[in-house]
Amino acid sequence: MLGRPSNKVDLEYIEKHPRSMDLYNRARKIFARGVTHDSRYFEPMPIYCVKAKGSRKWDVDGNEYIDYWMGHGALIFGHAHPVIVRAAIGQIRKGTHYGASHELEIEWGEKVARLIPCARGGLVEFTNSGTEATLMAIRIARAYTGKRRVIKFMSHFHGWLDYTIIDYNPDYSSTLVSEYPIGIPPEICRNTIALPPNDIEAVEKTIERGDVACVILEPGGALMGLIPTKRDFLEDLRRVTRDNDVILIFDEVVTGFRDAPGGAQEHYNIIPDMATLGKILAGGYPGGAVAGGREYMSLLEFREGGETRRVSHRGTFNANPVSAAAGNACLGLILEGKAHPTVNRRGEMLRRGLNEAIEDNRVEGLAWSTTPSIINVGFKISREDLEVSDIESYIRFQKKISESRRITHYLEKALINRGIHPMGPRFILSTAHTRRDIEVTIERFDEAVRELKSEGILGT
Repeated sequence: MLGRPSNKVDLEYIEKHPRSMDLYNRARKIFARGVTHDSRYFEPMPIYCVKAKGSRKWDVDGNEYIDYWMGHGALIFGHAHPVIVRAAIGQIRKGTHYGASHELEIEWGEKVARLIPCARGGLVEFTNSGTEATLMAIRIARAYTGKRRVIKFMSHFHGWLDYTIIDYNPDYSSTLVSEYPIGIPPEICRNTIALPPNDIEAVEKTIERGDVACVILEPGGALMGLIPTKRDFLEDLRRVTRDNDVILIFDEVVTGFRDAPGGAQEHYNIIPDMATLGKILAGGYPGGAVAGGREYMSLLEFREGGETRRVSHRGTFNANPVSAAAGNACLGLILEGKAHPTVNRRGEMLRRGLNEAIEDNRVEGLAWSTTPSIINVGFKISREDLEVSDIESYIRFQKKISESRRITHYLEKALINRGIHPMGPRFILSTAHTRRDIEVTIERFDEAVRELKSEGILGT
């Protein structure tokens, strides 16, 4: 039972969304947490949407929003882009699943290989999601090297599979978690080593102990750039992995086709051995891929010795015709070269405006980005706090971001009340966002911050 709202922000949110509340009460009876994705969980209830177009979307209560979720980052061209819509609908009329190969999958793969540097001269394999792509990349790395252990970095997200969802490290158990994550066998945890972000010394020491198959990371930083990855760290990581015959995997599910046409690896000019892709890859439809050097990806080929001599891959919806059609259309637009100058300018405009609003309101906070079109916002956070490079600075940042989340939860609510829908403490942009959208967002962000101050939620 919902208690009495303690402030104007909560009261207005509830009053504006009665039908969303009704739907959430229904959803709680059928879904364990009331939603179908952890990130969509929101108290007292999430909003329920009915349509979207361009930079806008509308909920069941008739409220209109400038949207900054953008399909969890999948919609770089905004909602229902006509070129992508025509491609998908045209394919649906022809058939959604042939149970056979088709030319669209070849064209889609060719575009990936043309855009993603590590795939040039290499191979591409389609999956159904970024999580599946991560699973495949790690399996290929283990098959190629004959080694078992995986290095990842704390808070870096690579899907919900056992090998990468964990941040457990026994060396830091006194300061972090002291138990294995629930539902994951201890032997799995022992083969995954979670290290502090940007700590090249920890990487070198771990590799020296042996049996490391691969290193995987979000090249733009943990959780869509929340903890930025340093360029010099990426350069050092490329050198260390190459010198020690360890496979380097960039998880470009977020950054692929967003940081630049060729993703973060093009943006930083640092080429991994393999990359995992998703989101923008399929133009907002389900789809993932692994792209990389032929020497690794060729392990998928049929060969003498049967299944024991190759990496097997099945999947009912791999490169399904509808996703292939949408993905082809989306990557075709990327190849025109107009998207990134536009979306990156919008991102810079928004980041600068949010920081000016924070400064004008005399509160401690920051808007920052590593991917130009994804802006993170935090309160009680300074630029120095973003300099994470060892376990101590990582723990300090986690404490800061935990305090910030208490505030940004109310900020999100206050912005929703004003017709702005951020993805938690972040804003994901598209080419559909206009200069006026950005100006309105900055104005309403300023209003929201002032409201949080007046309600005693955000101090000076």
